[in-house]
Amino acid sequence: MKVVGGIRYSALMLLPCLLTMLSGCGFREVLDDYPVSGVRIVLDWADAAENLPKTMRVIFYPKDTEGRKIEGYLPTAGGEMKVPPGNYAVVVYNYNTESVCIENDESYETIKAYTEQCIGMDVGEDMVWSPDDFYVVALDDVEIVKSETAIVMNLKPERVVSSYSFAIKVDGVENISAIVCHVSGLNGGYFLGKRMCIPAEAPVCVETDCKNGVLWGHFSHFMLPKSADTRADNPVVLTIRIIKVDKQVQEVRVDIEDLIETAAPDEGEEIPPAPDREVYIEVPVPDGQITVEVDKDENGNGGIDGDIGNWDDETNVDIIV
Repeated sequence: MKVVGGIRYSALMLLPCLLTMLSGCGFREVLDDYPVSGVRIVLDWADAAENLPKTMRVIFYPKDTEGRKIEGYLPTAGGEMKVPPGNYAVVVYNYNTESVCIENDESYETIKAYTEQCIGMDVGEDMVWSPDDFYVVALDDVEIVKSETAIVMNLKPERVVSSYSFAIKVDGVENISAIVCHVSGLNGGYFLGKRMCIPAEAPVCVETDCKNGVLWGHFSHFMLPKSADTRADNPVVLTIRIIKVDKQVQEVRVDIEDLIETAAPDEGEEIPPAPDREVYIEVPVPDGQITVEVDKDENGNGGIDGDIGNWDDETNVDIIV
């Protein structure tokens, strides 16, 4: 009896210790014991550009209110995650971007990609950065069943950014102090789950370089993948502001809507996917070039160098194409 009583006493003494241990690590043990299945994600980049992303973010959004969001970060080729059985909506996108930001990622319906306003540029108006390459997989309904072996998901990321470049001949490069260029009417945000673009709140900044008598430009915007249903339809205007050495501003505005894929397709028409590489466009400027001239003073100088702030106080020369 004493032996039995000793065992009972020891058990009673151990009970508080066990409760203390459970209070500290019980939640982790519950998660470890929760039924999960291994999901091996394989990403197919066969048709993608050469410069592939390095890191992909994967999010499983539960379709019932009791589930919890599961997320992880995988290398380019993919990898394995632990996911509880259930029905999910799934989003996969490249994480290591320079200009693309993600917001409202608490749900499949609200997660959105966008670019921020340009900072450090005194250009007289708001602009947003062009997005860099952005690849997305969006699955509305995926069922994960209980499995002792890894469930394989073969996924093909789609590029949701279109990039464009152009080259315009310039006569009078020596008369240029600075150039600021942007495109209005482009898409500025992309809902990953909804597969829907929204117009940019400000013009998209164009990266420019002017040398050897040629103005080079590069810009990009969000574009719907092949599986999307709708897209933005806005006038698209390229604006080039040339600040001359005499502080005057010459402005060239060109309608490039026909050169950019933005309009909604006709009913039953297939949506072309975003190109995997940069698209070169021919900008239709008058006479095939931009001529920049300044009034010479008595000494033959064109004036002092200008800056790109306070344009409204200067003289604007508009060329509307």
